[in-house]
Amino acid sequence: MSGGGGYWRRATDDRCAPRLLRDRVATGGVRIPVSKKSRAGSRRQKRSAQPQCSTSSVTPAGRRSAPGLKRRRAALAISGLLLVAAADYSWNAATIGGLVGYDATHHLEYVLTLVHEQRLPHPLEGWSTFHPPLYYLLGTLVWSAVRPLGIPAALLGVREISALFMLAAGLAGFLLVLRLDGSLTVASVAAALVLFVPVSLMAATAVGNEALGVGLGALALLALVRLQADPRDLRMAAVAGLMAGLALATKYTGLFVAAACVVPFARADFDRRMLRALVLCGVAGAIIAGPVYVRNIVLTGSPVPMTRNLEPMKSAEERFIIRERRVWDYLWLNPESLWRPTLFHVRGQEGSLDNRNPAMTNIWGLTYASVWYDAFRHRIPIEFHRDGIYSGRLLTLLGIVPTALFLVGFFIALRELIRRRGRTADAPLVVMTSLGLLAFIAFTIRAPSAVAVKASYLLPLATPAAVFFARGAGLMGARMRVAALVISALAGLAAAAVFTNGLIFPPLAVPK
Repeated sequence: MSGGGGYWRRATDDRCAPRLLRDRVATGGVRIPVSKKSRAGSRRQKRSAQPQCSTSSVTPAGRRSAPGLKRRRAALAISGLLLVAAADYSWNAATIGGLVGYDATHHLEYVLTLVHEQRLPHPLEGWSTFHPPLYYLLGTLVWSAVRPLGIPAALLGVREISALFMLAAGLAGFLLVLRLDGSLTVASVAAALVLFVPVSLMAATAVGNEALGVGLGALALLALVRLQADPRDLRMAAVAGLMAGLALATKYTGLFVAAACVVPFARADFDRRMLRALVLCGVAGAIIAGPVYVRNIVLTGSPVPMTRNLEPMKSAEERFIIRERRVWDYLWLNPESLWRPTLFHVRGQEGSLDNRNPAMTNIWGLTYASVWYDAFRHRIPIEFHRDGIYSGRLLTLLGIVPTALFLVGFFIALRELIRRRGRTADAPLVVMTSLGLLAFIAFTIRAPSAVAVKASYLLPLATPAAVFFARGAGLMGARMRVAALVISALAGLAAAAVFTNGLIFPPLAVPK
């Protein structure tokens, strides 16, 4: 973004240019000596008729402060958002009883194995042991430090890891929108969506590695966008590689941002300085993540081992197979999934874990429902997954506008990337998002269970989504844009209310 001082200098110079040009033309381009007395008299005569002009680059003091004022406003806006989000996350983390979230019990088992046995479990040893170990190592440090205060305090400390890195993802989305020329208002709404969309709210207070991977990937994107502008920047190359390596050492979805690290260097004018930056980026990431994947290969024969095809995980997932996948499931969005946006909400029946909503065979319907509501019953008690409960419908309907803006912005950015052969400012974000969506489709084809179609697998795309949302909003007329931003802000506010423990639904205790 251009600084305000430069703008004001240009405006001042443009205003003075005609007068300076007339002076030069009248004298044949020769500077005529004038006495001090004559010069003073001339100035007094012209002061009231014409503005004072100067060839100096110094701008008026008030105007010079414009960039500083914008920075202060931006700092206040994001600080307010982060404080509200931190308060909400901390309240939920402190008041939710038991373990909630995708495989939360098994994630904690991984941490406790490290705490009590001081060893990394074999990748195929348990339910969640195939995951890279960074989150669990960090969780072990926090648990050990806080455990003297009691188990609830230790559990709260581990949950706050997720909260901290979801805040980092929201901050990164805000900064990226501003860097790519979005307005402060649009950046604020985009960041609020990253922080308060239901899939983020659930990840922010869960015991699990999702939020850590999202936050680290978002920090890598901050460096990658700057590297895209200057692929010879060694410092940004090192930061991008380091953060991508940490994301890879947290969760396999770190592959999305790791692949995006190549984008700034995929250009026809590639030179030795770019090569040095590319090597530095790769080495920084490999030093962090390399040992994790080498260990996986040595122990399992695969760099990305999974346990879902082993017992008892296999039988547990098979319980959620509604039917085999069909091509048609990927080609449309079933509106019924917006009206009853959970796997357990069946028309005319009470909420039950034995229910299977037939609309959730639709891939994008179930994905959308798990972005904008609690499709798998982690935070909304099962008795409220029935007719007559309107919170899910409210959120899925409000979510249509920001989701549509994201999709429009993404496809416009993708078209621009293809047209300009990768030389766009947001190219790393476009590539990362494209890979994430393709990997998600491939994974759901391979895994027929409904629990494989969960939006948390797409959560690393939350920060790029903020940028594409802003791009989509920027294509609208002023009135339409204001309306869209208001609806999007309401979607985030409503989600925060629904998922604040005890505010709308009864306080969540140990899951039934």
